Amino acid sequence: MQNDKFAAPPAGFTSAPPQPGYPQPEPAQTYPQPGYPPQGYPQPQPGYQPQPAYPPAGGYPQPGYPQPGFVQQGNPPQFYGQGQPPPPVHNYGAMPPHQPPHQDGTTTVVPPTGCFSRNQRNKPQSNAVGAAGLIFISGGMNIAWCIGFRGMIFYSSSLHNFIAWFIAAIIGAVISCFLANRIPKKFILLFSALLVTIGGVVMGAIRANGGAVVAASYLDGIGNGLVFAPFVALAGEVSIPYMRGMVTASLEQMCFCIGIFLQIIYTSSWTYSYYPSSSSFTAENMKGILSAIFGLLSLGLGAFMCIESPVITLAKGDEPGAIDALRRLQRPYTLTNDTYEQLAEHKRYLAHNKDISTSQSIMQALPAFLRLAYLRAMNALSISYFVIVVLSVAIVSNNRGGSATGWLVGFGICRWIGNFISTFIMESVGRKKPLLLGLLVCSCLAFAIGSKYSVYYGMSGVTILLLIFQVFAGMAFVSTSPYLSEAYPLGVKQHFIAFTFIAEMIVFIIVSSAHFNLYDGANYFYVVGGLYLFGFLAGIFCLPETRLTTLRGAQEKFNGFINRFFLTE
Repeated sequence: MQNDKFAAPPAGFTSAPPQPGYPQPEPAQTYPQPGYPPQGYPQPQPGYQPQPAYPPAGGYPQPGYPQPGFVQQGNPPQFYGQGQPPPPVHNYGAMPPHQPPHQDGTTTVVPPTGCFSRNQRNKPQSNAVGAAGLIFISGGMNIAWCIGFRGMIFYSSSLHNFIAWFIAAIIGAVISCFLANRIPKKFILLFSALLVTIGGVVMGAIRANGGAVVAASYLDGIGNGLVFAPFVALAGEVSIPYMRGMVTASLEQMCFCIGIFLQIIYTSSWTYSYYPSSSSFTAENMKGILSAIFGLLSLGLGAFMCIESPVITLAKGDEPGAIDALRRLQRPYTLTNDTYEQLAEHKRYLAHNKDISTSQSIMQALPAFLRLAYLRAMNALSISYFVIVVLSVAIVSNNRGGSATGWLVGFGICRWIGNFISTFIMESVGRKKPLLLGLLVCSCLAFAIGSKYSVYYGMSGVTILLLIFQVFAGMAFVSTSPYLSEAYPLGVKQHFIAFTFIAEMIVFIIVSSAHFNLYDGANYFYVVGGLYLFGFLAGIFCLPETRLTTLRGAQEKFNGFINRFFLTE
C-alpha cells in the first residue's frame, strides 16, 4: 500500500488537502449543494476535524505545525517530507518563536535555574580544556619552586636556575603567537603535555645536577607558555555565557594556585636526615614525579576530551563541524534549540570581527591590554620572591626556633581559599566586584604590613597580615582569567593573551633578579599598596562587568579606556 500511489484511500479516511509545491490532483468535482459532498464521496468519520492547508496562511508560528529549522529540545533532528531534510537555514540558525535573535551584543543571557543542573549540563565545556589545567598545575609547582618553596638543594646554583622557568614560559608564549589558529589546539596541547612529561622525568631522575634542573625547567616552561594563550581563548569560546567565568577561572588561576599549594605542602613538610646525601631522594625529585604524572594525565585527557573551538571551526567555513562541536559541548549530546542559538551568536560574533581590520583590532586591543597587563603584574607582585622572603623573616622572628610548617601551609591554603571563593561566586556577583574588593583590602593590608615591618623590633602580626593578604589577593586576580578570554578582538586574541602572560612573567623575572634589602623590606609593601590603590580607583571607571554577556558584548564593553556602561551595571 505504501508504494501503490494510485490506490484509493481506505474507507474512513479523507485525502489530505492540496499542499503548495507538490503536484496538484485533478480539479475536484463541484458539489451540487454548498456544504454537501456528492454522491459516493468518502464520508468523514464522527469527530473528524478538517485540517487547514500546509503551511498555514498566517505564517509562522502556528500551533500544531513544526517550525522550519527548529529542533525540539532533547530530540534528534526532525526531518519532514519523503525523507528530505528541511531547507538550510541561512539566518544564523533559527530562534524559538518567543525569543527572536538579539541584535544588541550587550544583551545579557539569563541562565537556567539550578546550579547542579547547569553544571551537569555544561560539564563537557570544562572537560574540553581540563587537560590544559593539568599542565598549569605543573606550572604552578614550578612558580612556587622559583620564588622560594624548593627545600634543600645539593648543587651549586645561580640566578639562572631560579628564573629559567619564567624565561622558558616567555619563549613558549612567543611561539604560540605564530601558531595561532594555524594548528589544531589539540596538537599543541599534546605536544606541550609531552614536554611537561619529559621535563618531569628528567627532574625526577637526576641527583644533584644543576644543569639538568635548568633543562627540566625549560621543558616545563615552554610547555606552559605554548598552551596558555590557545586554551585561555578556547575556554572562553567553548563556554556558554553563564559558565564562562567559572570555566576560565578554574582552568587558569585555580590550577596554577593548586600547583603552588602542592609545592608548598610537600616542601614545607619534607624531612631530611641529619646526614643528607647528594644521592638521596629530594623534594625536587618529588616535583619531577608529580609533573610527569600531570603530563601523562594531560596526554590522555587531551587525546579524548579536547574539543576544538566552534568559533574557529565556523570561521574556516566548516559549519557542520561547528554544529557537531556545539552538540558535544552540552549534555545530552543531541542537537537542541540551544545549539542553534549558540551557532547564531557565534556567526554574529564572527561577522562583527570580520569587519575589523588587523590594524583596527590592534588599536582596540591596546586599551584592554594595558588594563589586564597591569592587573597581571599586580598578581605577580602579590606572590613574588620578596613576599616569600618577608614571610620567612616574620616566621623566624615570631616563632623563635619553632616549626614553620604550619605557617607555610597556611600561606598556601589562604591563597587557594581566595581563588576558590572568587571562582564560584563569579557568575552570581560578577567579575568586577571581587576584583575591586580584593584590590582595596590588599592595598590596606600592604600599608599595614609595611608599617609593622621592622627587623630590629620584631614583626608582630606581620605573618597573620600576610596570610590575610593572600586570601584577598587570590580573590582579586581570579577575574583576570575570564577578562583575558573576552577582552580582545578575535583576530588578535591569542596574540594579546600571550603578550599579557609575557608581561606577568617579566615582572616575576625582575622581582626575582632584584636585590632584596632586609632592612628596607617595608618599602616594597608601601609601593605595592600604592599600586593596588591606583588599580582599585582606575578599575572603578575602566573595568567593565561582563557577567552573563556574550563574547561580542564583552568585546564591545572593553572598547576604550573608560567604561561607558558603568552607570548601568
